[in-house]
Amino acid sequence: MPGAWTIIAIVAIALGAIGFEVSISVAANDPLAEVRATFDETGPVFSNTNIRSSEQQQRLRAIAEHHFDFAYMARFAMGTHWKSLTPVQRKEFVPLFTDHVVSTYMTRLEQGTVEAASHALKDKVGYDGADRATVYSVVKLPMLADPLAVNYLLRKDEGRWKLYDIVVDNISTLANFRDEFNKIMNNGGYARLVSDLRGEHASAIHQ
Repeated sequence: MPGAWTIIAIVAIALGAIGFEVSISVAANDPLAEVRATFDETGPVFSNTNIRSSEQQQRLRAIAEHHFDFAYMARFAMGTHWKSLTPVQRKEFVPLFTDHVVSTYMTRLEQGTVEAASHALKDKVGYDGADRATVYSVVKLPMLADPLAVNYLLRKDEGRWKLYDIVVDNISTLANFRDEFNKIMNNGGYARLVSDLRGEHASAIHQ
C-alpha cells in the first residue's frame, strides 16, 4: 500500500486486540525510541543530495534491516503459502521481500514527508502483552486535507524491539502485501512471485 510507506522510511499483522496506553520516557530500545531512531537515521540520507541513487538505496536498506523485522514480515506476507515453501525458497524470499519494500517504497520518499512523520509521533505507546507495542502518530501533510492516523507496530524478539507493520487509517501495510502476494501465488505460483519481485527491483534501481 503506497500510502503507508509514504509516511515512514519503510515494512506481520495489524493486531485487532485493544491494548492499554501509557505515557513513557524514551529509553534505549523501547518502542518509541526505536521508531524515532528510524526517522533520525533516515532523514540525513534523504537530505544528502551528493550521493547517487544506488548508494542511497544501499544506505536505506541498511537502516531498514536494522530497524525492521523482515524475516517475520516475509512470513506473514506469504500467509498460508509459507508452509509450502522449501527451506531454500524461504531463505531466498526474505531478501527478495526486503528488496521489494526498500526499492519500491523507501526510495520514493521525500525529506519533507519523513520530517512530517517524525514530528507527528506521540509520546505514548500502547502495549499488548510483553512483546507487542504500538507507537501512535497523527501526520499532517500539505497534499492532504485531513490528517492521517499512522500507527507503527513493533514486536520484541530476543530483547530487541523491531518494526513489523505500519497502519494508516486502520489499513495495514503488511496485510496489503499479503493480499497482493496471495493473488500472485494462486495464479502463478512461487516462480511468478519471484519473477515479479526481481523485475520490480531491477526496474527501481535503474530509475
